[in-house]
Amino acid sequence: MRQTTQFSQWRPWTVFTFLTTTLGLGVIAAWVWLNQSLSWLPNPDTREGKDLLHDYNLISHGLVFALLGLAVLVLLWNGHRPESEGSNAHLSVKPKPWWKHLIVFAGEHPLVLVLWAGYTVAMVDGSSWLFPELVGWYDSVNDHNLLYNFSLRWDFIKETMLRNDYRFFPLAHQDLHVLSWFTPYVTIWMLVSATELFTILLLTTQTVRGLVSRATPHYLLLMISLLLLFAPATGFAFFQLIFSERILTLCFAAFSFFYLRYQQTHSRQAWSFTLLFALIGLFFKDIGVLLFTTPAVFILITGAAGLLEDYPALPKQGLNRKKLINWLEAYGLECALTALLIVFALAYAYLSYLPSYYQDGGVYAADKGFDFSPDLRFWFLIAFVSIRIVLIGAQRCNPNLIDGLNAAALLYGFMLFYAVGYDGFSYMSLPVQLVTVMDLAFIWCTWLAPAISRYIPSALGLSLAAVATSSGLIALEELHSKSFLHRVSDIKTKQDSWLQTINEIEKVIRKKRESGDPVNLIYTKSWFRKKRYLDQFNADRLVFLDPEDFTYSTVAGIRPGSGYSPKSGDLLISIDSENLNFLGSELDRYEKIYQYSRRGNGQIYRYREHAKTLTTPSE
Repeated sequence: MRQTTQFSQWRPWTVFTFLTTTLGLGVIAAWVWLNQSLSWLPNPDTREGKDLLHDYNLISHGLVFALLGLAVLVLLWNGHRPESEGSNAHLSVKPKPWWKHLIVFAGEHPLVLVLWAGYTVAMVDGSSWLFPELVGWYDSVNDHNLLYNFSLRWDFIKETMLRNDYRFFPLAHQDLHVLSWFTPYVTIWMLVSATELFTILLLTTQTVRGLVSRATPHYLLLMISLLLLFAPATGFAFFQLIFSERILTLCFAAFSFFYLRYQQTHSRQAWSFTLLFALIGLFFKDIGVLLFTTPAVFILITGAAGLLEDYPALPKQGLNRKKLINWLEAYGLECALTALLIVFALAYAYLSYLPSYYQDGGVYAADKGFDFSPDLRFWFLIAFVSIRIVLIGAQRCNPNLIDGLNAAALLYGFMLFYAVGYDGFSYMSLPVQLVTVMDLAFIWCTWLAPAISRYIPSALGLSLAAVATSSGLIALEELHSKSFLHRVSDIKTKQDSWLQTINEIEKVIRKKRESGDPVNLIYTKSWFRKKRYLDQFNADRLVFLDPEDFTYSTVAGIRPGSGYSPKSGDLLISIDSENLNFLGSELDRYEKIYQYSRRGNGQIYRYREHAKTLTTPSE
């Protein structure tokens, strides 16, 4: 029977209940007041309304993050203070220096280090700030000649905290925000991202080792590295810097690691860090809360049904207050994790729902959802879950944490399907892919490896079989148009095309300056616009061509704010679009003087009264 430790007697439930009840009543009161006050509050589209929303968002986020910071400090303190008397923590020996651990790791996993090194080189090679969204966020990094490093950069904040379309991911991209305080070099940012990815691999491997009820093979880390590194979702997410799924998946991997460690050791540190990573993780993506609460709910349900060895079943007879309290104390961590649903609901209500309701601008991606594009690994996930259900139902095995993680992955995938559609090759499916890799490694260690060892008894032979099996799955995935290599190639090509087009624009501008010709740059719908790098070109005018009504307006340079009529020699630039066919006949007034050589990204046009398109691809 599972034993409780002294730290489970520490109950902040009174404070938690008071805070959540007060904040919950506050949400209801605020909604009622807002509903009755819309008639006299300023219109959200006016300057006064925008200022009101801006101030509310800043104040509400500040208060919520203050409470979050306090909770994080309490969990860190609780996790690091000495264990209770009688525990085994005081018997631990002095830890080795980190560099000795690194030497031992290098000696044990040379192939893994070679794989990681090559993968890191691939991530860093050609990386720049030329990602979609990052084009706007990065513009403020170079302001003030790289001074005021630790000041807030509003381009990072307004993307997540100052938008009011019922989305909730206030901490998304804030890792880049913090990194920008220390270095403007995106190469360093990518190295940090690679470190996060490899940390996920280490945590996942240790979690699988703990889940397998037998000795795990030495090559498990290599196998998991192959399966996760070359998943299309991993390439999509980690070869770019703009997706919050990177940090969400890191928090989920750490949560899984410490949750299993808690189940095995019942230590205060594991209890605190499990709750810590769950608490932080739910602020990176709105449906991320499902990843951290579903396993706890699964443990509560299966434990109450008497299906778990280390958790007490719910008393069926003579249930009184004392027995109920004792039962809940045995599930203290599960109760705390489940309570995060209340934390999420309150945070969402204050930070997203109320301001979005006031603005009434509609729901983000309301027209999406119910699109289903599974990959091969998704069917492995479904098959594994189905087999586990049959085995548990036949009492051939007991449920454990891996089943709770699978339930979380399936529920997370379903919510993706409902909200924006599920694509197994997309960055959004990365947490699901992580659990699928755990399943595949679990299947190999518990089912396949023991069977294969009857025919291939040597450790080297099993290692080769594991690598071959993993490589075979990767090879099958490469047959798909959204495979890992296709994803990475598209990302690298896009970055190169944007960079080469920018260089070519600067070259054309320089030639016009040398010849004494005026430089008028015309752009249309694009990630690049004024204050998104285009103002850095040495142009006399920066002109916007509206693709809706084909009108021209000067946004910077000579006579800003006035209308404009294109003149011979003016340049129409497109850095990030594959083509400008959406301009229709208006494009016929220009001749193409530059075209990026591959896949059509990046063009430069020159205005002529009677122009004919002439493509001059780059070398």
